[in-house]
Amino acid sequence: MNSPQLFSAGYLVQVLGSLLLVFCCILGMLYLMRRFSRGGSGNNARLAVLASASVGSRERVVLLRAGDEQILLGVAPGSVRTLHVFAEPVVPDVANAPQRTDFAAILHSVNPLGTRK
Repeated sequence: MNSPQLFSAGYLVQVLGSLLLVFCCILGMLYLMRRFSRGGSGNNARLAVLASASVGSRERVVLLRAGDEQILLGVAPGSVRTLHVFAEPVVPDVANAPQRTDFAAILHSVNPLGTRK
């Protein structure tokens, strides 16, 4: 009896072709997921990050505009908490405001505990 060659040229071409096909399918699925998962209606103008500041090694404070409200969030690994919801906008409309906002001044103005030294 003649045993089949395990590492013959035909077998290696078949295995490499199959691996290439699987790799191309994975890349195609990633492309489609990225292209079509833009999130909801595609109108993200109602939600925008106005400013952010690092307050620790992995903690941040973020000022977010959600619709007509401005919300101050505390963001840490595994946790997002609402710190304050502003009745009146702290930062003017993003279209009229400069790109860089003095976030330290905004945070200082709404901090009920004052400054710590």
